[in-house]
Amino acid sequence: MFGYMNRPAVIITFLFLLATSVSFSQTGYLFVKKGIKKKRIYTEGDAIQLRLQDGSLLNGYITLLRNDTLFINGRPVHKTGVKEVLLPKKAKKPFPDAKTVALIAAGSALTSVGLAINDKENRTEALIAGPVIGFGPLLLKHFGGRAIRAIPRKKFRIGKKFYLQVLDFHISPQTQRLKTF
Repeated sequence: MFGYMNRPAVIITFLFLLATSVSFSQTGYLFVKKGIKKKRIYTEGDAIQLRLQDGSLLNGYITLLRNDTLFINGRPVHKTGVKEVLLPKKAKKPFPDAKTVALIAAGSALTSVGLAINDKENRTEALIAGPVIGFGPLLLKHFGGRAIRAIPRKKFRIGKKFYLQVLDFHISPQTQRLKTF
């Protein structure tokens, strides 16, 4: 059969068949939205933690998204039964150890000495600039990050501001029977 076709046609046909087999592998999406903006996107296989309308916690992986229903570890939950989507806590970054602080202090001292030798008129500014250059970014990262983390979002309350939208790409068996080709 392929003896009559040239080699590029065989390769193109083979690639076309591979592309069509991959095109049916799309998963569903769960969007946490505020107005028209998407705040969080979940797909099948993602970890999620929910508080349901009855007050119970449901923690697990999304196994299926179909017809406005979330299947968490195989347990079906309709999107109207979700009260809150809880977000995972981020771990605090520890302050650098003593060795790192000592190396930064040595680098700051060398920088101060180098600036003081280079600029003979402003030695006090040079002595201040070294520690600012060395410890400034470290302190900004540590204490600035704590100030930002002081008011993090811990959950999305579903209802007034936020809502869930399920987008599923699964083809139902009924739709498959209706096809004429």
